[in-house]
Amino acid sequence: MNLWVYKIANMKIQGWMMIGMLLMTGAAMGQNESPRFQDAMAKMKAERVSFLTDKLALTVTEAEKFWPLYNEYQAKREEMMWGKREKMKKDFDPEQQTEEEMSNMLNDILDQEVKAAQLKKDYFIKMKAVLPIRKVLTLHRVEQDFMNHMLNKIRENHAPGQPKNIGSRPPRD
Repeated sequence: MNLWVYKIANMKIQGWMMIGMLLMTGAAMGQNESPRFQDAMAKMKAERVSFLTDKLALTVTEAEKFWPLYNEYQAKREEMMWGKREKMKKDFDPEQQTEEEMSNMLNDILDQEVKAAQLKKDYFIKMKAVLPIRKVLTLHRVEQDFMNHMLNKIRENHAPGQPKNIGSRPPRD
């Protein structure tokens, strides 16, 4: 009987978290990205919630404490990543840049990667306060498993012999 109560409570939490993630994703993405991209990101984030909750076997109490902290971490991480991507898009032109400009850009990229690693370290330390150490350590692996899971889904959605351009539209008949 207790197992059923746990499963029902866990499903409710996952449902509310997915709704929250969808709402936060829409607000966070802003109007700069296409609706198709926003929809894909919302689906991916909802799937991440379900995947991590399941693989980490989070209890109701753990999930209530973990997800706000993890969402905060992901928001900061994404902000760093998008900032780096935008800078690279805007400034990257090795044919037109001096050695000094390219050296500065490389240093900026490496500094961003160090900051991202420090952010992860800081948040994993915070997560140790809300989860058992075994689950915090497992989180690193589960995140990698999730990315592999998503890459496999992308690969499966492409027919053999078709180009694997992510985000491209299929040809019109």
